[in-house]
Amino acid sequence: MNPSGRLDDTIVNQSIVCPLCPLHCDDVRVGDTGDLIADHCSIVDEFNSSSPSSDREPTTLDSAKRLSGDNGKRWRLVTTGVDLATARQLSDWQRDGQIDLTIESDASIQALLEVISRDGIVSATIADVATHADLIWTFGRVDEAWPRLMQKIRQGPRGDANENVCRFGECSADSLSQFASATRLNSGSVTNASAETSGPAGQIARWSSSKYTAILVGPGAFATGEESISAAMLCRLVRLRNADSRCVLVTLDSAATLRSVCLWKTNESPSSIAPDNTDVTFDIRLGSPLNRDSCPSALQIGGIDPGPKLAHAYRSSSIAGLHRRGMTIRGDGSVSLPLAAPMTGERPTPCEIIRELISQ
Repeated sequence: MNPSGRLDDTIVNQSIVCPLCPLHCDDVRVGDTGDLIADHCSIVDEFNSSSPSSDREPTTLDSAKRLSGDNGKRWRLVTTGVDLATARQLSDWQRDGQIDLTIESDASIQALLEVISRDGIVSATIADVATHADLIWTFGRVDEAWPRLMQKIRQGPRGDANENVCRFGECSADSLSQFASATRLNSGSVTNASAETSGPAGQIARWSSSKYTAILVGPGAFATGEESISAAMLCRLVRLRNADSRCVLVTLDSAATLRSVCLWKTNESPSSIAPDNTDVTFDIRLGSPLNRDSCPSALQIGGIDPGPKLAHAYRSSSIAGLHRRGMTIRGDGSVSLPLAAPMTGERPTPCEIIRELISQ
């Protein structure tokens, strides 16, 4: 997609921090047509092939107010994540009672974050995993959600990490329980269990011999309805493993910036909701919905227009990292990154549109 506006010639073929996913790769280049250039990234490819979304429903603001049903109430706002400046403003509006802020997050990642905030976890940066890990386990749709994550890990001194990677997809509480039991067996029994058991328990020999294990958790990591117990079990296994070996757990949160800012400013994190909770509707959505099963909204601001099924009205807005400068926190919480502005244009910011709504 070539965003509307004027391309900054000084940034053509230069590397920028990509704003499109929580990995925030810092080696994405800007082409001479405004397209983003990144090796082996389906997210960038989809972005480049999409058409710029135009405003839909001329009476967007009036429609949102009408559908909200009560002009005096707090605006119900949902997002998967925003940049630092937007997060600060949303946090202030939430504190002042002008909006009711909700984060839309994958159920598995949300359950994992809740366990980590309560009990803690041993984590690491992606660079640390790339440098030291001799065994990598992935749960969920890691490659689909963050297409270049494994590429980043392979760029470490260990080179091609494929032979050290085990991909498990969705993991049930039963499979984690079997694995926990297998770790308590003696070495002779472990060999027999490994030959007959699938899932993590079938890899117990590799787990036991590893000096540095990294567990990467992506969307859809845990079976539906078992997210909380599975997340708690996995975190406990990681902590226990650190008694005699190095084991870290890593995930990427699209809302890392927003959660951090809200905690800094108010000591409270916004509530979260899974995309399949269809009983809830929102007045405003910032950015694209998480998936096709996301909760509908009266108005969507920015992102890709999902159509009237998920958004009664749509307003285009500027994107930090494409149309305006900003800051963001990488999804693992490890580093703050500057966002450039390769394109200049007249698109309003999301906060400018929301401020217009609030002031009416």
